[in-house]
Amino acid sequence: MHRTLPHLRTFRLTTFNDCYTLQNLPRLTTYLASNPSDAVVLAGDFLSPSTLSSIDFGIGMISTLRASGVTHLSLGNHEADFKLPLLSSRLKSFNKTGKILNSNILGLKDVTCEVDVIKKDGLSICLHGYIGDEINMFRDGTFKGLKISPVFETFQKILSTHPSISLHIPLTHQSISYDILFAKKIANLGITTIIVGGHEHEKFDDLIQENEDCVRIIKTGENCERVSVIDFKFDDVEDKLLDINVEFVEMKDYEPCPVVQKIADKHLSVLESMEETSIITTNLLPKIFENRPLSSLRTRFEQMSVGCFICSAIKLELDVDYCIINGATIKGGVIYEEGEMSYAELKKELPFPTKIVVVEMKRKVLEEAVEWSRNNIEDGSMDETHPEVEVARRGYLQVDFDLEINPVGDPEELVTVALPRNLMAGFCKIKPLIEFGKELKDKGIYPNEDSIIKAVDIVVRFCCKERWVSLSEETSFDEIDLNHDGMLDASEIKLAMARFLGTEPQDFFVEQMIEAIDEDHNGTIEIEEFKQLMAAVRRRKE
Repeated sequence: MHRTLPHLRTFRLTTFNDCYTLQNLPRLTTYLASNPSDAVVLAGDFLSPSTLSSIDFGIGMISTLRASGVTHLSLGNHEADFKLPLLSSRLKSFNKTGKILNSNILGLKDVTCEVDVIKKDGLSICLHGYIGDEINMFRDGTFKGLKISPVFETFQKILSTHPSISLHIPLTHQSISYDILFAKKIANLGITTIIVGGHEHEKFDDLIQENEDCVRIIKTGENCERVSVIDFKFDDVEDKLLDINVEFVEMKDYEPCPVVQKIADKHLSVLESMEETSIITTNLLPKIFENRPLSSLRTRFEQMSVGCFICSAIKLELDVDYCIINGATIKGGVIYEEGEMSYAELKKELPFPTKIVVVEMKRKVLEEAVEWSRNNIEDGSMDETHPEVEVARRGYLQVDFDLEINPVGDPEELVTVALPRNLMAGFCKIKPLIEFGKELKDKGIYPNEDSIIKAVDIVVRFCCKERWVSLSEETSFDEIDLNHDGMLDASEIKLAMARFLGTEPQDFFVEQMIEAIDEDHNGTIEIEEFKQLMAAVRRRKE
């Protein structure tokens, strides 16, 4: 007697995570056209960090994600790089075609959903979205001030409030070690499923088995270089999960969709248009450098104005106490005779990723690191036959304005410091930072790869805001508000900038300025927003 196999119902999920570029999204569209999915999800990190988002504040990424066919986003730690009003504005924009999953951040409920239940062929598939609750995900343990509820406890709560579900699928954005612990706890509940993870930038396919149940952890890498295609197969009569099949698909094998490529190119053209735009001028330099040129000639020998500006910009934009970077990361070796630096020139000055992280350390560690970098010769760099020759140090630490002016303080004071992550791993052999890095690793709080933001992107973001500072020092709100309606629109700002710059700025230039301080994101600048800017100007001058 032949046994009849049960008919199967299938739910297909296409996933990727940590997407910082638009390059592969048109390829994803082509793939989905011939391989449709019931849901296409991105498990966190899509707005930051990227050079484009540092300029257009995420507009290009959201627009291209929507066009490419992505149906669901969950939040990653770098979404917290944006202020909450701006983040909410971007999420609302995505909500026009998709959904934002946020199961455990206690806030943003007006623009996110706790879960999304997808109905298909009598099945009910519940998608969750979790930001990690691990201790070093955020400096203050919150998402931009919003409390994060424990991942597993929240998962259990959702199980109890959504009882008639065929399958629960959690999207997470946390370290793989935390995903493994989460998977074990889920399996111990007697549940078989898949965790769609983000945060790491490597491919993972791990099977965690407890008793008779198993949970698989899938992460695809970064930048949509590949996607995972997951087919969940159910019995045709019961909501019984019979099989899970996972396939990784490389996007490089697919031609870009012309329509989506056109959308991506439109947004990327902002970067091309900005190449010759002046974004740094001498009037942005601290007073200590007001009679010195804008220069990066000797960043391996002494504190230079370009190094001080870069560090100060990073410090102010990330809202930390201090910033240090090693001189070897600054490559321009140029005196800017006109006192201006373009975006293209800034990229030449910072050609490497220069992966900035933020850590908390005692002030004495910071002071010892700066002193060590400036007084100790790196191994192999000393010319023994010519000891009188000045020695360049790759690790000579350039510092921000505040640290240059006040290099010492209470040695036991805890301060927040932005610095290149690799300095704590031994690059440039700055002994106090190496020892500090070992301490962080022993405590399990060493910043991971997904904690970084490229220095050039932070500086560009800062400079977009500083354009307003420069303009506000030259004119007043009433002078810009030509029709006296109490708000500044793009045309009025464009005219004011033309007077200030001497040439008419491009539209994207004006759009960036509006995005930089438009707290309510209505496309105009109100008097209160302008006053906040003026307060920032006063603080900068104090």
